[in-house]
Amino acid sequence: MDLRRLTYFLAVAEHGSMAKAAGALDVSQPTLSQQIGALERDLASVLFDRTGRGMQLTEPGRLLCDHARRLLANAEAARIAIAELESGVSGMVSVGIIHTYSTAFLPKVIAAFSELHPGVSLKVEEATALGVERAILSGKLDVGIAFAPPEHPELGVDVLFEERLALVLAKGHAWSSHRSIPITSLRQIPLALLTSAFATRRILDAALGPGSKLDIKVEMNSVEALIELAKDGGFPTVLADRSLGSRRDLAVVPIGPPWIKRAGALLWDAHRYQTAAARAFMAVVRQHMRFVHPR
Repeated sequence: MDLRRLTYFLAVAEHGSMAKAAGALDVSQPTLSQQIGALERDLASVLFDRTGRGMQLTEPGRLLCDHARRLLANAEAARIAIAELESGVSGMVSVGIIHTYSTAFLPKVIAAFSELHPGVSLKVEEATALGVERAILSGKLDVGIAFAPPEHPELGVDVLFEERLALVLAKGHAWSSHRSIPITSLRQIPLALLTSAFATRRILDAALGPGSKLDIKVEMNSVEALIELAKDGGFPTVLADRSLGSRRDLAVVPIGPPWIKRAGALLWDAHRYQTAAARAFMAVVRQHMRFVHPR
């Protein structure tokens, strides 16, 4: 399959317009149209609906998008692999990470990696766990730090650590002096929680089981805002204990036993070549982030 045509196809899919894609690619619109037509003939499928609103992907077009991104990513990986035979560890590593791990763990990882490999640049993007997975599989990211098990089985997984979910609250709260809190007692406490778009919330809901009702006063998609709300004496929240780092301005009370856990993991595309720079970054992550929570 012609990689240039796939590049043109993805540009049209991204821009939703032949004219805009032609401008971005710096080719003429007739040339681009001709190449898209040739790709459709090669595949014996219509990839776009040409409407007054622009170029809309058909079902075959949407299917091709994922494969095209991976093919182009693999072609680039092959080019880099050959270049590395001569140059060694260099280039750039694109890393995806969930926000709580970014603030709690990433600074020391970046410092250690930059000291060992000053010739390598890092590009770090924060996203949800599912967003990290999708970006890896599309070839946008080399490595991710999110959760195990991942939603996509095509990903390689290395579990780095376990965390316990904990009630996070102000120091003077009635529950702040407890060593742990039974999950059933959460029903007695007005809470501010993450939305169900976050893995932490989904893990909590699964542990509670169907029909269990919490007194949820606020739902937010910002971990920092929830922490500040809890710290200032507002509503407590539920987060993973290790993701809070070494903060001393909060009380952190594990929920259980049995403990409710989530696993932080290193993720990568198991079917794509990992550059020397990516492998070096993964080694530093394993060295500085691997630990297992005591049972």
